[in-house]
Amino acid sequence: MKILPIVAGALVFAACSGSQTRPDGVPLGSQPDAGVAAPVVKEPTPAPPASAASRAPEPQKPSEPPLMPDQPFRNGRPEPVQRAAKFDAPVPIERKLKNGARVLIVPNHSVPLVAVEVRLLHGVDAVPIAKAGLAELVADAVLEGTRKRSAEQLARDIEDIAAHLTSSAGNESTAVHLNCLSERLPKGLDILADVVTQPAFRPADVERVRTLRLARLLQKQANIGQLAADEARRLMYGADHPLGQPDSGTPAIVQKIQRREIAAQHKAWWVPNDSVIAVAGDVDPDEAMKLLERAFASWRPRPMPELELPPPRPAGKRFISLVEKPSATQSQVWVVGPLFPARDPDAVPLEIANNVLGGVFTSRLNLNLREKHGYSYGVFSALQLGRLSGNFRAQGGIIAKSTVPAAAEYEKEIAAFASGDMTEDELRRARDTYIRTLPSQLETSDAVASAMANLVVLGRPLDYYKTLPDRAQALTREQVVDVVKKWVKPESWPVVIVGPVGDARAELEKLGFGPVEKAAVPP
Repeated sequence: MKILPIVAGALVFAACSGSQTRPDGVPLGSQPDAGVAAPVVKEPTPAPPASAASRAPEPQKPSEPPLMPDQPFRNGRPEPVQRAAKFDAPVPIERKLKNGARVLIVPNHSVPLVAVEVRLLHGVDAVPIAKAGLAELVADAVLEGTRKRSAEQLARDIEDIAAHLTSSAGNESTAVHLNCLSERLPKGLDILADVVTQPAFRPADVERVRTLRLARLLQKQANIGQLAADEARRLMYGADHPLGQPDSGTPAIVQKIQRREIAAQHKAWWVPNDSVIAVAGDVDPDEAMKLLERAFASWRPRPMPELELPPPRPAGKRFISLVEKPSATQSQVWVVGPLFPARDPDAVPLEIANNVLGGVFTSRLNLNLREKHGYSYGVFSALQLGRLSGNFRAQGGIIAKSTVPAAAEYEKEIAAFASGDMTEDELRRARDTYIRTLPSQLETSDAVASAMANLVVLGRPLDYYKTLPDRAQALTREQVVDVVKKWVKPESWPVVIVGPVGDARAELEKLGFGPVEKAAVPP
């Protein structure tokens, strides 16, 4: 039906333009009759091109200055900076709400924004093994509506004040994070407190959250990096430890978790006497305390369940844990080993030393496997330090056909590092990087609020960032090397490989890393 007016319009146009013809005498828009040859039209002979001598000279364009004229300073190297810029890391103002919640405040009036993070001091660690994934389900579900706000109303209220609200569960803590304009802070805190203290966990909302979580878990089966992380957790903590389970659970477990279990987990662990509230941004400390007291007035302290965690049970022997993924085009190769809690005095020297091995793009692992051999787009190492324990991880995605030689290069670099092979120049650059990246870690109010809350989670002093540069600068090469030799033990650390190993299994066994053991992927 919609084509008819267009056709009619075309017919009208053709009738009005009947006097127009083509050069062969046929009216425009028509075709020659079938079987009748169309008259031949002789094309005019084109005129020969004019000779260069006979061409009229083109008018000369006026000269114009370049859009970006060059500057004299480009002819030489820039002068060195006379002194490094001074950065003073913040130390929070500490207060406490009447309900027992600790409050840390860092005023910063440079922009009219405020970040507020409520950090509960337990997360995945407080979940029974049989309920792996419960902590993340709770964190997801609190954002799906409260007793006085439906999911739609909650979303509208957040949007009305141009705020951003997130919730997430980690190994040893759970965070609900708010970012809003300072003028909207009273309304923002009302929403934040409502989400933290009065989630409704309506059946429809819980099922929506469960469906999304199950979809992510199915996608995870194709993500070899996440599969390697799960296997590393199992090897570092043991199968009988909550942190030794996949942090987001498995489809079989998540499918069976009941709504009442989600509500019970929230009631047991989301309490003010096991929390810290960090505020950073355009706030006055006294005014912030008044707003927090008003918003969280109904949040009452409660006795908490006793939590008895088994000690981490790292593998303690050298072997290759293999997760076969024939369809993958890459392999994930990880070397993992146990370390110490974050408050250990060896943390800073080993974090600095790690910049030599794999902490930055120009470190040994990446320069070897990416730049020299072309086995990977990037291989790095990191320390993951928690409240009760920690671990080391060297990891990266490797081109599948290069899995075996890449694993050998991991061993070469980590073994040399563990022996204390580190020059003064390497240490200087690693330490400078460690100190000079500190401002970027505390660049925004969001980052500051999270960092301050994390100090409490990890048991570090509140002036940790303030004193960090001087403590790092005072370390000698001998002190750093001693810490490396004390903790880095590749000869007893297992290797995790996830990917299409196939016939290369025999070659892996020849590397001398111990037996190749097939790891079972949880259903």
